[in-house]
Amino acid sequence: MATSATQESQSRDARSGEGLSAGAPSDSVAELLRPHAERVARREGCTLVDLRHFFEDGGWMLRVVIDCEGGVNVEHCARVSRQLSAILDVEDLLPGACRLEVSSPGLDCPLLVAADFRRYAGHRVRIVAQDADREVLHRGLLRGLQHGTILLDDDTMGRLEIPLKRVAEARLEVEI
Repeated sequence: MATSATQESQSRDARSGEGLSAGAPSDSVAELLRPHAERVARREGCTLVDLRHFFEDGGWMLRVVIDCEGGVNVEHCARVSRQLSAILDVEDLLPGACRLEVSSPGLDCPLLVAADFRRYAGHRVRIVAQDADREVLHRGLLRGLQHGTILLDDDTMGRLEIPLKRVAEARLEVEI
């Protein structure tokens, strides 16, 4: 279960997201905000896992995902949310009103960058990889990442090496 904190942040120059489809991303805004979110997360002893700015349900959403050694609790999320909201309001970085959501990656944490595949070595994962003209699902024990290649002990195919560039999606697999 993911932990989260949500609050509103209002910029002085409000614009509507008219003409955008639900979930439409704003990558340029996300990249502008990323260094601020990384700094705030680091200050709280966490790392920034993901940051997305997109239009949803008639308004802009800034979704920030953090992780901390030992796990994320609601206080981590609330502190990051308060600090990031203050920065957004003072520096006027957003093009309009925006809902800010700070959460943990959850039990089935997505693996998004090379460092994630190193960090979660020894954990069970689910990887969807592009293979010629189709996607192939792999489940197994992540051994790590070496020279841009994921090392995986696949449950059915044994030891595999999957080039990182072929990964369409990767997540930790919840062990019960």
